[in-house]
Amino acid sequence: MAYSGDAIWSRFRYSPNGWSAGRLVFLAFRLIARGSIAMPLKFAFNEAKALETLAFIAKIKAGFTPFYVAKVLFFAEKWHLNRYGRPIIADTYIAMPRGPVPSTIKNYMDGEWGWSPEPDGLDEAVKIDHSGRFPRLMPIEGRQEGGLLSSSDAECLKEAIDYCKDKSPDELSKITHFEKAWKAAEANRPMDYADFIDDDNPHKKEILRLAQENAAYAIL
Repeated sequence: MAYSGDAIWSRFRYSPNGWSAGRLVFLAFRLIARGSIAMPLKFAFNEAKALETLAFIAKIKAGFTPFYVAKVLFFAEKWHLNRYGRPIIADTYIAMPRGPVPSTIKNYMDGEWGWSPEPDGLDEAVKIDHSGRFPRLMPIEGRQEGGLLSSSDAECLKEAIDYCKDKSPDELSKITHFEKAWKAAEANRPMDYADFIDDDNPHKKEILRLAQENAAYAIL
């Protein structure tokens, strides 16, 4: 038997102990459907492309620490989303005190596998030098490119590397603290990709619609 939304709603009852879990869940879905609750914009993380991206960064600028890798990726993904309606690898960015941090890539750089498994091919893509105070991203000599990065991916990555490479950590951190996505997120919580889209982007509505389509259906 099919029920309308109101018919289903009427089947939930308030009890002296409060609303049932079922009613609360149903209410949440109705609010989402009506647009009263905005769901965060998220994409499926592309592991193979992430490794190719790290190799690309290491080849252009060897020796970046996790801090610099994080900021390069944040700006590259943000700029690519604003221009083309999708990020590059779609990592989950956390609003950390020193700015946005791509959580999976941070695990790759730190060699910590509690939250995500070690990816196949990491050692073949890049070398993570742990001999100093901070891990450093180094290239694998003679490695052939995998062909996973588009020309627009490479464009934004190169621009982000150039933008970040000569700035101090304090300078980069302060710059990211002015970013809408970082300011809008709760401390130490995921950032919403919808907030990566600049308010002054003349194509903001179109980019957001395209990003939502890519998030739902596309493989980056």
